[in-house]
Amino acid sequence: MTNQEQDAVSALAARFAASPAFAQALLSYSEGLAELRQGQKLLNKLLARDASWRVIGYLLFLDAGRDPLDANSGATYGRLHALCTRRGEVSPRTLKTMLALLRLGGFLRARTSASDRRVRVYQPTERLIGFVRRWLSYPVAALDILEPQGQRARRLREDPEFVRRFLLSGGRNFMASTPLTERMPEFSFFLDGQEGAMMTLLALLLAKMLGAPTPSRATIARRFGLSKTQVTRVVTAAAAQGFFAMDAAGVPAPTPKTRALYRRWVALELAFYAAHMAPVQSDETRGAVVGL
Repeated sequence: MTNQEQDAVSALAARFAASPAFAQALLSYSEGLAELRQGQKLLNKLLARDASWRVIGYLLFLDAGRDPLDANSGATYGRLHALCTRRGEVSPRTLKTMLALLRLGGFLRARTSASDRRVRVYQPTERLIGFVRRWLSYPVAALDILEPQGQRARRLREDPEFVRRFLLSGGRNFMASTPLTERMPEFSFFLDGQEGAMMTLLALLLAKMLGAPTPSRATIARRFGLSKTQVTRVVTAAAAQGFFAMDAAGVPAPTPKTRALYRRWVALELAFYAAHMAPVQSDETRGAVVGL
């Protein structure tokens, strides 16, 4: 993504945030994120750190560019290693651990190339593909609130190439640009901090948005497959860094600054999704990423 393209995403994010429909879109997206992570203990552990997300993202990107006529194309270990280590984003140890955990969880399968037994190709299972479609259903629902004319939810349902095009477009731009998480370092505590930080924030923010009582630490822990100790550690650390305020009874609440950061983050994420879910104009070939 060029500087001009990054500026365009930032401008779109600002437009989204200023829209009268943004509060509804924010609630829709937040409820979706919470639903996605609810009760998913293994998945939440896999996605606890930004580096783990990047392994999954690179895997999906390479698989989306796989040439069905070339048995050696797609997400080989060599290509994954090259992408993960080129900017020092993911260590080889983290990559190997993530691949092992994804296979253990039934999200990934590996096969040995018929033409070169030294080459192992990793492919998403139906479980991971189903997770991706479910994951994307939440931003498209929010975007349909902000830009109903885009009909992204319908396109996700009806267009079999919608997901692949998004993974290729988003993946190429991710590699050429400053990742979103690095554009908001002030929000890194929740994006790449302690395990359970984002889920704890989501639970507290949703209670605020819905006018519901603040959930207890035990309730948050049960909802997201965390331990009460993990949630307490998050709350303590977030309060120490000024992200949460504590009342006299020790009940946490996100500060106005944290709520503003979260709104800005969601607007930026939705703008990125929108930029890479544009209607079809021209499709790039599957073999475009094989040479990595």
